[in-house]
Amino acid sequence: MRRAVGALLFSWPLALAGQMPPPAQVVRAESLETAGRPWHAAEAFITGAGAGAGAASAPLLIANARAELSARRYARVVALLQGRSWLADSGGGVGYAILAEAEDRLGKPAAAARDYLRARAGASGSRAALLAVRAAVAFDRAGTLDSARRYYAVARDAGLPSIDEWLRLRQAGVTADTLAVDSLLSGLSFPASRRAPLYRARALLAAGDSARAVDALSGAPGGTLDAARVALARGDTAWARALLYRLFVNAPLSDDAAAGVALAQGPLPPLAPSERIALAQVLRTHGDTPAALVQVRRSLLSGDSSATTLLVWADLLSASRREREALKADERAVAVATDSATKALGTYRRARVLLRMSDSSAPQALFDFARAYPADTAAVTALYLAGDRLAERGDSSGAEAMFRELCTSHALDPSAAQARMRLGSWEYRRGALDRASEWFQGEVATGPGPHGAARYWLGKVAAARGDSTGAKAQWAALARDDSIGYYGLRARAMAGLPPLSVGQRSDSIIPSVTAGLARLDTLLLAGLDSEADAQARALLAGPPDSAEPLLAWSAGLAARGWGSLSVRLAWLAAPRAPGDPRVLRAIFPWPNRRAVEAEAEEFHVDPLLLAALIRQESVFDREALSHAGARGLAQLLPSTAAYTARGLDLPFAPEWLTVPDLNLHLGAAHLGALLRRYNGRVDAAVASYDAGSAPVDRWLARAPAADPDLFLEDVAFVETRGYVRSVLRNREIYRALYGSGP
Repeated sequence: MRRAVGALLFSWPLALAGQMPPPAQVVRAESLETAGRPWHAAEAFITGAGAGAGAASAPLLIANARAELSARRYARVVALLQGRSWLADSGGGVGYAILAEAEDRLGKPAAAARDYLRARAGASGSRAALLAVRAAVAFDRAGTLDSARRYYAVARDAGLPSIDEWLRLRQAGVTADTLAVDSLLSGLSFPASRRAPLYRARALLAAGDSARAVDALSGAPGGTLDAARVALARGDTAWARALLYRLFVNAPLSDDAAAGVALAQGPLPPLAPSERIALAQVLRTHGDTPAALVQVRRSLLSGDSSATTLLVWADLLSASRREREALKADERAVAVATDSATKALGTYRRARVLLRMSDSSAPQALFDFARAYPADTAAVTALYLAGDRLAERGDSSGAEAMFRELCTSHALDPSAAQARMRLGSWEYRRGALDRASEWFQGEVATGPGPHGAARYWLGKVAAARGDSTGAKAQWAALARDDSIGYYGLRARAMAGLPPLSVGQRSDSIIPSVTAGLARLDTLLLAGLDSEADAQARALLAGPPDSAEPLLAWSAGLAARGWGSLSVRLAWLAAPRAPGDPRVLRAIFPWPNRRAVEAEAEEFHVDPLLLAALIRQESVFDREALSHAGARGLAQLLPSTAAYTARGLDLPFAPEWLTVPDLNLHLGAAHLGALLRRYNGRVDAAVASYDAGSAPVDRWLARAPAADPDLFLEDVAFVETRGYVRSVLRNREIYRALYGSGP
């Protein structure tokens, strides 16, 4: 997980190089980088800015290459710097450091190691030590273990005490002397100690003891794939196969499983049907559905007609938009299933395929499943989906029947709460206020909790009856009881109360946290990204006991791109510091504020809305990746990003999606286009951002434009309804925390 480019390594001290003040173009680019806009910094250099080959153009070329590095356009960095005779004279070796980083990211570790050493020759102090680590890591990746070992030792001797345990691990992994390895690995603390078995196994392998290495690797966290590779290299194909397919079964979502596909498609192809199914699940999980289909088809042709295999086959066919074939596969699975759980799953999957096909029999199939298997966990969802589809078709009586059945048979389930709200809102729309009130009162009576939606709608019922005093009293009470919930904030506005206000309190400086954050920075500067991630996530295994360090860690991690982790720590602080405004700020951080505001301004979007959307999409984690393949701060699918980029006449490659400001740029452009499509209507634009425009158009056609509450209750997708509420709530909280916005 790549967090950031280290400014210490890649900034060029012009004074040391004896240069004149940098050109205005360089100043502009550096200002953009400082504001968290590296892609814009790269774009700030006009075509041909680095065309000159002499030393006079060096400042411009260095700044241009650094910007391109931050924008992750590595090939451009190499084109700008490779072969430049003056690189050796660039201050602190920064030119070679930039070039080496790009080469490393392009998968050229040998070239990267060479240029990191050239950079180190011009550096001193901590910069030289960090460059030695980077060179060692590159040598390690290139398989030049003697050089890797040497430069890990050089870096340790130069003095990087805060990360010495991680360097000892790395050095142990390229050391063949097992006694030296034991010395290096002794006394490690968590989380470095967790990786010790893996590095001990690597040392055994380097010493030629592959049998013990396989045993050590197979028992080490994250070592199964390496163990399979070593076993294969030793000629123990049976053990290698067992390890590989055990990995596929136990951890299909892991990066190691994805990397292991190459072995399964090469020297360790699946032989048994169970191996084919395990490989298919990994292929499907990591986005290669066609290859997964091939494996399951071969399993079927080999005589494997079990219900489990047929269900996997049906699922893959459905994912490939081959619904009719999927339907037949589900039906066959139900026919051959020998246990009720598998029959239930096949029956439910068949109904879902019919739903996806927009088949008129889908609601009845879902209802029949719920009746046949009332204890199945999917029964509630089936009833809700049946009612939802009937409502989409305009069959209000059929939809109400399904929702009533749901409320009767599963009264306490969250889906029943959704059903009660929709039934009540439909009665409200018809003007049947008494029946609407009964549904809302029924929801409030289900048990303890804020019941914000029902209480809010009871206020609307009172207002519709002309009881403005009762309505405002209802809303005021809800605003007090659920002060930062969507309906609590909406009730505050409807009651005419002042906007939410959050007090200010300065953050405390905690020396231990400052030192811990400095350790993370050093790991990132040294190119030890996975170690930095492990060090940061170790906080969840042993978090501080009090609120002050939790909040300090939360703020520091948010600023460094660990958004989800920072918010999780903030939630741990909440019960320890009730009422502390810093907790709310930590739960709703805004680490990229200048960049978000700049992108919002460019596309005429409320920056508070854009911040609210990013908080919901990625929690400001620039490396966020969804199961659907959406990436980055604004969680854009590559297809959506490419389409938006074409509309803006911008070059685009999917690997650039995690460049923070490019992702924000495309996300703000997409949101701006949706706001224009819906004439500035925020709820519809946000719903479309999540669900697409086609369903939103249908929902708008049913709900009166004058009442956004009715529109929101008519949003058919439960996830989208919750998403819209969350984004709108976030916006109001960001307004209270960070200002009024435009």
